[in-house]
Amino acid sequence: MSWASKRTFWLSKRSIGRPVADGTRERIITEALRLFAEKGYAATSVGAIEEAAGLSPRSGALYTHFGSKEEVMAAAVDDAVRLAETGFALAPMLPLGDLKAELTLVARGSLVLMNNWRNLIRVMTKERDHFPAVMADARTRLFAKSHEFLAEWLASKAPDAAGRDFEAITVIWLGALENYWLTCNLHDGPPFGMDEERFVQQWVGTLLLVLGDKR
Repeated sequence: MSWASKRTFWLSKRSIGRPVADGTRERIITEALRLFAEKGYAATSVGAIEEAAGLSPRSGALYTHFGSKEEVMAAAVDDAVRLAETGFALAPMLPLGDLKAELTLVARGSLVLMNNWRNLIRVMTKERDHFPAVMADARTRLFAKSHEFLAEWLASKAPDAAGRDFEAITVIWLGALENYWLTCNLHDGPPFGMDEERFVQQWVGTLLLVLGDKR
């Protein structure tokens, strides 16, 4: 049985006959990600997660909700995917009749998502070798989907741009957003001391030129 099949089986098994979550599951995920990001995955014990989540440490309470630390990571990815999919579902509401305003919303929304995923991104950046299957799942369901969405959306905004490589454009511009966020949050701070407002303005302005909008 593949890892993904095992995870689906485990989630289904856990959900049978169980009451609606009372927030404990979410606390476990939040605190586990924080500890993984701060201390490292291997150095974080199940007992430490339980204590941080307000449960009795070393009581096995985590196993009421998850099968292992890796299952906690998988659930964190699931939550991130659901949040991203909510944004994709709202895409039909995005047209504002103003491409500049729409691109600004895309840029700011992407940065907000990354802020919400702060500890998940930190763990994925530093600890990915501990759970390659979970990381492969995240790349397929989260990052690849985000690239596909933006490439299709950009193409829809420039229907007359025959032969334009919107996949490459997406890699460049989405990569710029990701790099700005990583530099601000995981490294030495924004380059040139550039605040988010200035960055977003230039991100939007240069992308408008690429899309053929000469405003």
